[in-house]
Amino acid sequence: MITLFAIGILILVLKLVRFALKATFGIAKGILFVVGIPVLLIGLFAAGLTVLAVPLLLFGLLTAFLLPVRKGI
Repeated sequence: MITLFAIGILILVLKLVRFALKATFGIAKGILFVVGIPVLLIGLFAAGLTVLAVPLLLFGLLTAFLLPVRKGI
C-alpha cells in the first residue's frame, strides 16, 4: 500500500514540475515579447544600426497584424 502511495506522490510531483516549467516558459515568453523586443530595437537605433532595426520592426508589425488573422482569431 505504501508503494502505491509513493508512486502516486512521485507522479503528482512530476506533473507539478511539468506544469511549473510550462508556466515559467509562458511567462518568460510574454515578458520578453513585451519588454525585450522594444529594448532590442531601441538599442539597434541607438547603435546606429537602422539598416537592421527597420526590417525587424516591419517584420514584427506584419507578424503582429497578420498572424491573428491567419489563425482565425
